[in-house]
Amino acid sequence: MNKNHTLFLILIVLLGLLLRLWNIDKPEGMWNDEYLTWSIANLKFPQDFFKGVANNCHAPLHYFYLKGWMAIFKDSDVSLRVSSLVPGVISIFTMYLCAKEYLVKKHGELCALAAAFITAISGFLIYFSQEVRIYSLTFLIASMVLFYSLKVFNNPSNKNCWMLTLFSLLLIFEHTIGFVFVLFNVCALIAFMQRKKKENNLFNNILAIVILSLPLVPFLFNLFAHPRYFSQWWAPFSWSKLLFYFTDLFSPVLKNISNAPPSFLNEIFSNAALNFGFIVFALVPTVICIAFIIKAFENGRRVNYYLLTLFVATFLTVLVAALFGKIIFLTKYLIELYPILILLVAVGWSTMKLKGLKISLATIFSVLTLFYIVVSYTSPVRLTRLEGQRLAVSALKDMGVKNSDRVLYLYYPPSRFEKYTKEDNLFFYANSIDKYNFPYIVYLGESNTYEAFKRGKELYRDIFLMKYNNKISSFMSDNYFSKLKKGDKFFIVELKTVSFFDEKRLENIVLNEEQYNRIPFLYLVSSYAKNYTLKEARKNLAYRGHWDSGSWRVYLFERA
Repeated sequence: MNKNHTLFLILIVLLGLLLRLWNIDKPEGMWNDEYLTWSIANLKFPQDFFKGVANNCHAPLHYFYLKGWMAIFKDSDVSLRVSSLVPGVISIFTMYLCAKEYLVKKHGELCALAAAFITAISGFLIYFSQEVRIYSLTFLIASMVLFYSLKVFNNPSNKNCWMLTLFSLLLIFEHTIGFVFVLFNVCALIAFMQRKKKENNLFNNILAIVILSLPLVPFLFNLFAHPRYFSQWWAPFSWSKLLFYFTDLFSPVLKNISNAPPSFLNEIFSNAALNFGFIVFALVPTVICIAFIIKAFENGRRVNYYLLTLFVATFLTVLVAALFGKIIFLTKYLIELYPILILLVAVGWSTMKLKGLKISLATIFSVLTLFYIVVSYTSPVRLTRLEGQRLAVSALKDMGVKNSDRVLYLYYPPSRFEKYTKEDNLFFYANSIDKYNFPYIVYLGESNTYEAFKRGKELYRDIFLMKYNNKISSFMSDNYFSKLKKGDKFFIVELKTVSFFDEKRLENIVLNEEQYNRIPFLYLVSSYAKNYTLKEARKNLAYRGHWDSGSWRVYLFERA
């Protein structure tokens, strides 16, 4: 690498660092998935910690990483977000290495700098470099798997094979579906490496991966054979998610982070008008990158077929799982494939022969991406985590909650808010009808959470039409109405994004077979719990208004 290339790489890494540092302190706090990640890592080591890790649906490595991070850098929100920023920045350099390994001769340095630059300004990676989740570290490990896979493809030495084994194991223990990627990666390597290069110990390394992964087998079996809940209970599959997957990765417009809009076409054309913002900032960069990927396959290299096979096999496996309701089709769940796509985009661009077109397309892509990130109020660095738990706590504080008051949380248990209630010295009485305990409070028969998630629409249909539910009424009376004294306040904290049907709308849905089958059970049971608890509160207490904050609405009642 000459001095100019070194300088360019340093500048690219600095750019990526600055974009990831910008607005990293989120005033809304952590949202549920982040909060859950922190709470597990925060459990007392070793017994409580191992129990928490085993009972979660994600592989264990990231919790160990975060546990170690917190031991050194504490657990403020900013510190926790920096734990994702660090692997995000390192990934810029590892993608440089991947591209350099792919093109070791002509165009190699240019391709490597292009891969680093795409990684640095990726809105998707910037977003997850500021979130307390597994995905930034997953991308880093996946990029190292790709790097050593390419090295093995070119030179299957003992060192390269064992380094591939190491990072493959890390990926398996970092991401629950990482084993799918590793499995197909090994198979594709064996299939497409030249025969004379297979004389090494690659098969021994495969055996090592299998043996060392065995401790994870009981966890995976428990997760997939006996799921605690079904992912599709809150977000049905739609084919639009496939298109949002590519716009998420190749543009700064993020739509499929937690749940994509129902229609891709409506994002392009809505209210009898073209959505030029989406077309310019989402479609144009995406089309440019796809064109570069197509261009990358012109060289006909054997390694391209290896990468294509790996991508297609992993992608289709997750897609089929989503179609059968075993997983939500979200962009982040296929993050292992992103290094491959970045590499191919860089290869396609760097090998273009028309210099003017190459510079023009790169300029358009870069300007649109950076302009959106810097200017747009929905850019990855400005996207508000509307479910941030601090928003609900701040609303309670602003509404004057005090220690003698009582709070009912809907959808999340009180433990999801303790970090911020303690931070603001709010110690009030709280209970919940949440996504874990609702069968024991809402359902009139005997039902556990697993059965409710699995057969909820069948079990709860008649309940949704009931005007009187003695179990909820008793729960409200025993925990709230009988405890409040004159002047005491009662708050109901609602998550609006899961409970948006009023009583009449819910009744119409239940009586309409097509709508009832189409709408996820989560929205139905959450709306029912909200409607009923509000009705009971209005009957027993004086209503004083509500406060909206992000995805939260806090209702205030008072004992007159």
